[in-house]
Amino acid sequence: MKITEYSVHRRLATGAIALALAVLGMYGAWRLPVDYLPNVTYPLVKVHIRWPGATPEEIDREIADPVERLMATVDYLDTLESTCREGVYSLDVNFEYGANVDVAFQDVLAALTRAGQDLPVDIEPPYVFKADPSQLPVIQLTIRSDRWGPVELREWTENWLQDRILAVRGVAGSEIIGGLEREIRILLDPLVMEKHKIPLQTIMRRLGEENIERTSGRVIVGRREIIARTVGEFDDLEQIRAVVIVQRGGDKLYLRDIAEVVDSHEDVRVITRFNGFPCVKLSVLKEAEANTVEVAGAVQRKLDELAPSLPQGLELGTVENQAFYVAGALAGVRDAAIQAMILLIVVIYLFLGSFRQVLVMVVALPLTLIVNFGLMKVAGFSLNVFSLGGLVVAIGVVLDNSIVVVENISRLRHEKPNENLKRQAITGTAEVGPAIVAATLSFLALFVPFLLVPGLTSLLFRELILVIAGVVVVSLTVAVAMTPMLTTLFFGRGAQRRQTTRFERFFDRFAEGYGWLLDRALRARWVVAVGFIVMLGLAGWLFGRVGGEFLPMVDDGRIMVKVMLPTGASVYETDRVLQQIEQRIADDPLIESAFSLAGGRVQGLYTYEVANEGQIDIQLIPKSQRPVSTRQYVAGLQPRVAQVPAPGGRIMARQMPIKGVRGLRAADVLVEVRGQEMETLSELAQRAADVMNGLDQLANVSISMDMTKPEYQVRVDRTKATELDVSVEAISQTLRSLIAGTVVGRYREAGEHHDIRVIIPESRLTSRHQIEELVVTGTGGHAI
Repeated sequence: MKITEYSVHRRLATGAIALALAVLGMYGAWRLPVDYLPNVTYPLVKVHIRWPGATPEEIDREIADPVERLMATVDYLDTLESTCREGVYSLDVNFEYGANVDVAFQDVLAALTRAGQDLPVDIEPPYVFKADPSQLPVIQLTIRSDRWGPVELREWTENWLQDRILAVRGVAGSEIIGGLEREIRILLDPLVMEKHKIPLQTIMRRLGEENIERTSGRVIVGRREIIARTVGEFDDLEQIRAVVIVQRGGDKLYLRDIAEVVDSHEDVRVITRFNGFPCVKLSVLKEAEANTVEVAGAVQRKLDELAPSLPQGLELGTVENQAFYVAGALAGVRDAAIQAMILLIVVIYLFLGSFRQVLVMVVALPLTLIVNFGLMKVAGFSLNVFSLGGLVVAIGVVLDNSIVVVENISRLRHEKPNENLKRQAITGTAEVGPAIVAATLSFLALFVPFLLVPGLTSLLFRELILVIAGVVVVSLTVAVAMTPMLTTLFFGRGAQRRQTTRFERFFDRFAEGYGWLLDRALRARWVVAVGFIVMLGLAGWLFGRVGGEFLPMVDDGRIMVKVMLPTGASVYETDRVLQQIEQRIADDPLIESAFSLAGGRVQGLYTYEVANEGQIDIQLIPKSQRPVSTRQYVAGLQPRVAQVPAPGGRIMARQMPIKGVRGLRAADVLVEVRGQEMETLSELAQRAADVMNGLDQLANVSISMDMTKPEYQVRVDRTKATELDVSVEAISQTLRSLIAGTVVGRYREAGEHHDIRVIIPESRLTSRHQIEELVVTGTGGHAI
């Protein structure tokens, strides 16, 4: 083989090339990004649209229908999966595997733009993003204080801590959950409004007219140009209270006469706690190409730097740090690889019996792996559990080619000890060259076809397969180039005679015993055949009972306790149940931390506001410090949390799946019931759930559709409304503005803007009768 002749006759040049490749490989290994999962982007685009105050039925009719009608025309579309919740519409646009995700993203934006003319005017701007595991938070922090309330804590996190975290290199964004955003609230008194016949629109119009800052133009004064600007924004709450709402004759009706102006906060929709203490959670997101471990480390160093300047009584905590999981997973794979290499060298020494032959392998093995790191860098791969898993798989065969070459050269050396060593190296490699090439291609044929299979398997395991292929190809190159050259260096001028080792004598006896056993088996071939058939049948029977899953659960100590109360339960009732669970696990020494979220559901990057749902994210102490696995702990935790009273609801404890892997849902079994009629679907789903709940193999069966939330339905007497000159639209708009509140402007203080919201306090709306007594506005602007 030409490459073998070149490497043997030009050992310095070959060594220089090998050294250069090793240096490049080490540089590539040093610069390889580190992450938990490969850098994959699923053929999935997500759309979120918020419509505050809207019911699921309204969202389904006003948003889902026009959006999905146009989304169905997008090229390479596979399926559409949508969910309508109170105030939120979410849509998963699934494309066929192999579709260009960037083009698909633009197509979704274009379809959403076309649908925009049919959407309600008061929705919030749609949020569209691609499903990318790299977008998961690298670190989730908690901020709590024994001196501040939820408003001050949220405001400090948004205006001080968040700005400094975003300045860290590699950080792309952040999300804040918990606490309460500051609002200036104008709490209307419906009885006073009815007494003075003041319509809501009048109050809103007057507040908007009195809170204005606007540029009027430019004025040339001599050689200077001066901007004229009207400065009329509210400077303090007293100015808001002094706004004149109406003036009748000589009497003025001020805002303070009909409403209370308070420096308050938004409605409590989500409650968060960390280890039993109220907190705010800050999730840090990294850039797509950034190193997870480096970004998390940089954020942690920034927090250590800020620690001396933190306000007194404030404490930072960590809910989850992806760097810990990444480092732990990679360390486990790394240790497995090191152990495999050591065992490989030991086995080679035992069978080859020559230290010089082992020395060739000691050089060939790390050289192959280091060069492969360079190939991984060129290919844009990262160090993750899949790519390193590929290295572990390939280590077992990485030296097969070199072993065959070394053994054949050693055979020639013993048969012809006086022949030129270089010629023997070339001849020995040429004799086995076609065989090792065929063996390498056969090995690749086992893995490479997986790349041709469309779907999640090819997308997720692509790096693992290509890493194995890269290692095997590099090992073939090393076997026909470096290994012959190394034998000419280490084998010396003459054949080395040595005594038979103890292991070789043991193996000879083992071979003799195997020969005796094989002879007996050939004499009783029918017995062997029957025994083989019985074992094959037993294996087939056991195979059907082994079970299977896409990826096994990792013993990382991450557990979620999910609480689902009946529809209509308030966030305070959900929080009450969570507090009782917290009390039962508070003194458990196996629990490192517990983060509670009441009134919310976390899905990917988004936290939905769902008043009747909550969860506790539990992190156990490290695996080496606890006597039970995560699965065993969950089995013992479920009976404990099930004792907490939750009338009409369910409390479920389960181990968290691997984050970022599409298809690993919160449920092990997912049953879809499809149809057109919502009522029929709900009935069929409930009947299916009842049957499944009766099975011993299933537990924690729940239904995603719930049409039982209580509501007050306002039915307008159209005849009377026409006589009073008031439209149904005016009634609907007034009720929404009074009950949910309407933002009529912004209040600026210290460079920050806060909403000014007009609303009726919850304490004045506790019955249907009080809603019926609200004042609405007629077409002519008069109060009714």
